[in-house]
Amino acid sequence: MNVQDDEHNQTGAAAFADFAERQSRSPQSDRLSPTDDARVSSEQNHASVIPPRFRLLFVSNQRPEWVGFALRLDAIGCEEPRLEWASNAEEMLKLLSNHSYDCLLIQADVEGRHNCGELLQAIRVSGCDEPIVLISPVPDDRLTLAACEFQAELLVSPAGWDSPALLDYVQRALWVQQLQEDHHRLQVENHRRLVRERDEAERLLNQQRSMVEQLQTLVYPGELEPSAGEVPAEQSVPEVSMSDAQIPADIPEYYHELLRTYVIMGSGSLKDEIIQIAELLAAARLTSRQVLEFHLECVETIVRGLGNRSSRHVMSRADLLALEMMVHLGECYQKRLSE
Repeated sequence: MNVQDDEHNQTGAAAFADFAERQSRSPQSDRLSPTDDARVSSEQNHASVIPPRFRLLFVSNQRPEWVGFALRLDAIGCEEPRLEWASNAEEMLKLLSNHSYDCLLIQADVEGRHNCGELLQAIRVSGCDEPIVLISPVPDDRLTLAACEFQAELLVSPAGWDSPALLDYVQRALWVQQLQEDHHRLQVENHRRLVRERDEAERLLNQQRSMVEQLQTLVYPGELEPSAGEVPAEQSVPEVSMSDAQIPADIPEYYHELLRTYVIMGSGSLKDEIIQIAELLAAARLTSRQVLEFHLECVETIVRGLGNRSSRHVMSRADLLALEMMVHLGECYQKRLSE
């Protein structure tokens, strides 16, 4: 009985050992703990911001011990960092005028021999936009104000260059600079887009005015061509817009508000207002050309007052309003003819 139990135990132990060996060889054994996952994710974020050939300028009275920082850079894939040192402000500004750096690390003068705010101002005035990280062993309100004023990061740590948080501060400074560059690029692109849309809106308005004039010439070919020997009456008086002379005084403001509301809301709930103003225009005996000219004047006023907003949406909605207004205006004319 004991012999059988021993044989059974030996068989179970061998099977368990084989299972453990297979588990050790499986990919699941390579899975990291949550802490390791966070560390790997942090290192990947560092590597995505810090280039492989990271160029860094240290500014301090004494040559810094950057061995630990270089090892941390190597751990995230920055294999060929270039670390340089400047002992004073004059040497730093000279290096900045001749070379470009990815980041500046400046050791704050805790003894007060140099004003850190003036140093940062000199850096920015010289045209240097590189990220800056200030390092101070003790808290200092003056350093905090200077860092906020000149867009610099402030690391307060007694460890100084050997602080384990130094790499995180460098990474955040680079990230903030990247965000600022992206924001500036998007602002420039948005401004260019608005300029293009504004020019396109002006072109469309001029094209629509030309179409109105051509339509008037086709419908009434002799109206704009005086007979031989006649001096047109328009040459004896200053040229006055027909819409300004004949449109009632209360209609322009009303139509302007209707156009603004139509651009924002569309025509869903404005049908009654459109019919009402079409009846007012028909009662004033305005022709379709005069109404279209008046409409284009209102559209031009709105487009010029858009500021940073898009004009393409305004033009498309304004064209729909003009079309709907012409339809209702034609219906009003038909009613008057039938009466």
